[in-house]
Amino acid sequence: MEELVSQLGLNFDNTFSVTNYLINIVICSLLLFILAFVYIRFGKSISNRSQLSKVLIVVGLTTFVIISIVKSSLALSLGLVGALSIVRFRTAIKEPEELGYFFVAIALGLGMGAGQLLPTIIGFSFVSLVIIIMSKRNIKSAITQNLLISLQSTSDEKTKRTQEISNLVMSKADQVDLKRMQYTNDKIHLNFLITMGSINSLTEMNDALLQIDNNMDITFIDNQV
Repeated sequence: MEELVSQLGLNFDNTFSVTNYLINIVICSLLLFILAFVYIRFGKSISNRSQLSKVLIVVGLTTFVIISIVKSSLALSLGLVGALSIVRFRTAIKEPEELGYFFVAIALGLGMGAGQLLPTIIGFSFVSLVIIIMSKRNIKSAITQNLLISLQSTSDEKTKRTQEISNLVMSKADQVDLKRMQYTNDKIHLNFLITMGSINSLTEMNDALLQIDNNMDITFIDNQV
């Protein structure tokens, strides 16, 4: 029976405290939920932020569990390095902002898993404050929109039309990032993330785009939603 209990890993050493473990994992979960809220509310990416916020929580808690297991054992730490060396991520991070939030989630898991409560809370509070301040400054100084454009075009004119639209958008916007470009049989679909100085600038861009093609489908979507 003792051998069976030992194989199941129920022979806790004197340094492990179930109470401390539960307290730390609860605090870690709360911090990760706050991080998810900050990402949804103040994030700038055009991907599904609600869905990715759930992944942040899972990544943070998984990191917490891993660090809690390996922190007191050199053998387990070396085994973890070997195991991670064979892991390959099949889905690329699409935006740098997403990578930054993943690092914050991992940092929370590392800190709480290692039992560093105070440094983790202070560091996370400071990072969250910086994110909020930067977001507020961007909101006050500029308007960030997702610009969706769809228009009919023949195969021979697709490249020319795309270049005309891109040049116009870049000339009118303060900042431009091409997120998607798709050609179908008879259509062009473009998605830009643009930063403008005012609502009037959006109206001027809309009018200028319609001069290229009066039947063009133009949609501005608030990036803060």
